[in-house]
Amino acid sequence: MAESQIVVALLLALVPGFLALRLGTELYK
Repeated sequence: MAESQIVVALLLALVPGFLALRLGTELYK
């Protein structure tokens, strides 16, 4: 795997997790 592919894979994994975390904090206010 190329380094660029690893970075892209990490970003694709982090974005939904980050959005879910933001949604969770909004719901628990």
